[in-house]
Amino acid sequence: MEIRRAETSDINRINELFWELDTQSILEQPEHFQRGERSIEYLSSLINNESSDFLLAIVDHTIIGFSLLMVKEVKGLSLLVPCVYTYIQDFIISKKYRNHGYGSLLIDESKKWALKHNSEYLRLSVIPKNEAAIKFYKKKGLYEQMITMECNIAHKE
Repeated sequence: MEIRRAETSDINRINELFWELDTQSILEQPEHFQRGERSIEYLSSLINNESSDFLLAIVDHTIIGFSLLMVKEVKGLSLLVPCVYTYIQDFIISKKYRNHGYGSLLIDESKKWALKHNSEYLRLSVIPKNEAAIKFYKKKGLYEQMITMECNIAHKE
């Protein structure tokens, strides 16, 4: 497997993988997710920004997954300790390539990318129903740092 940074010529394949990722999110939480589109301009801006990157997982010249990384900063708000962290905005290994170690290698490369960008932490969010992903992330050293909770107060009829 090869891991490399995305180029604008990879955008069509990235969008195909987003379709797969989005489909899973919609199935798991249809109350929060809907089909969306990411423009070429938006994806190009992420690829060409110094503070973000797509790391692509490639097997036999086929892009099988990606990790979308973004450097973020907590700026010493009264209670929060200032820090720089890398946020995994989106992460996918295409379903037919899972359980072959590709995701582990991609997470490891994401950690290296974060260190090169002076991050202290690697963070992500995951849908609670996605138990396989949670198990995977815990195995790779990530842990629950905060839990977001909500209730529906808008009564739709």
